[in-house]
Amino acid sequence: MITDPIQIGFVVVSLVLAFTVHEYAHGWMCYQLGDPTAKYEGRLTFNPLKHVEWLIVGLITLTFVFTGVPVGWGKPVQFDSDNFRHPIRDAALVAFAGPLANYVLTALLVVPLMLMPPEGLLFSFLAILCGVNLALALFNCLPCPPLDGWKILQAFVPRSTAREMQRLEVKAGMTALMVLIIVFLAVPALNPLNPVYSLFWRTVVLRA
Repeated sequence: MITDPIQIGFVVVSLVLAFTVHEYAHGWMCYQLGDPTAKYEGRLTFNPLKHVEWLIVGLITLTFVFTGVPVGWGKPVQFDSDNFRHPIRDAALVAFAGPLANYVLTALLVVPLMLMPPEGLLFSFLAILCGVNLALALFNCLPCPPLDGWKILQAFVPRSTAREMQRLEVKAGMTALMVLIIVFLAVPALNPLNPVYSLFWRTVVLRA
């Protein structure tokens, strides 16, 4: 059980910021590809209140306190693929924009982290913010509905297969994702992201 209020606050704030950047990138890419839905819904902003619901912030806090692993998600950006010139390809680009934004933010944060002495609250916050963005980007690239990786994969399979994947995503809803999260929490060794995240933490944060 996590009881350090500073650590809890850093993790929750970092996730809210990571979700905000992630969802903004989805909306921005939608708009660039010809769909104004995100703009009309007020999602082209870095205001966290437009991208994260308070109930999810509470879920993030509770799961981190009791399991050590924060679980939550941003408010999905809606789009109308009929506005895209190439619906499947453009939907994949919209999906990839979210993780890409988190990867870019991670890369930008690594520079000051490596230049700072590994101590103090600022270093701790930047380390957590960097780690959270990396973890969010990696997790969202997994090919599981409704994660971004599922939509990205559709751009590399035959069109008929992509249509079937879209129908499966609608039927599955959040079920497959929740099962995946439970499996990763129960058996961390099955999580393919752990080695990558551990490498980042050892080399950038602990510098071992």
